Amino acid sequence: MRVARLGIALALVFFCTCADAFSQEQKMTVTGKLTRMMAIGGESTGWAIQLDSQLDVDGKQVDTLEVASKGIGKFETLQNKHVRATGKLSYRNGVETGRRSVLEISSIKEVKAKPGQASQGGSTAALDLIGSEWLLEDLGGSGVLDRVQATLAFPARGKVAGKSSCNRFMGPAEIDGNSIKLGPLAGTRMACPEAVMNQETKYLNALGAAERFEWKDPYLLLYCKGFEKPLRFTRKEASNPAAQE
Repeated sequence: MRVARLGIALALVFFCTCADAFSQEQKMTVTGKLTRMMAIGGESTGWAIQLDSQLDVDGKQVDTLEVASKGIGKFETLQNKHVRATGKLSYRNGVETGRRSVLEISSIKEVKAKPGQASQGGSTAALDLIGSEWLLEDLGGSGVLDRVQATLAFPARGKVAGKSSCNRFMGPAEIDGNSIKLGPLAGTRMACPEAVMNQETKYLNALGAAERFEWKDPYLLLYCKGFEKPLRFTRKEASNPAAQE
């Protein structure tokens, strides 16, 4: 009797293991724009597809999907192009990113975008900020200091980070359509020259008052309460995308 029970128990364990493995890898085909994405502590493949339509992953609707491949040569040639990709959806874990879904691509090729979808360099579709990083070009009409970078990044859904001029900051982000709310923001506390600190204070105040954003190729415009003109950003390309895991 004990032997029979042991056999049944082992069979159930085997079945659950197989079922879990099956659920961890789903084969799928998606279309969208292939872009570089910000890497957090090396916990990113460095690439993502901005999907033409939302995808249900573990009960959540996502519009950007991180992608990986054995080699990035193909990705380099298809950067910022509209593609169709086929692969298996798997999961990776990181200290900062936690558990995240990654499409392990087996094939990818460029395809024409349908009317109303974003194409290479196009802006017909709503801009998805997740996975993007931006460089501040104008601070509400007052310009920015030369050789002092202020950035804005969206490393993951619900998160914002960046360089505020002297220090680095991070915090929560709520994005609904073109509406946006950032903060409360926390940051490092290094000291810099007065002019740099003044720009940093103004920039952080603006981010804390952000209400909506707009994409006017090639600029991201961030409208903030109390500021007559929007903050203007250009996309910051990843110089050293993380190596494939």
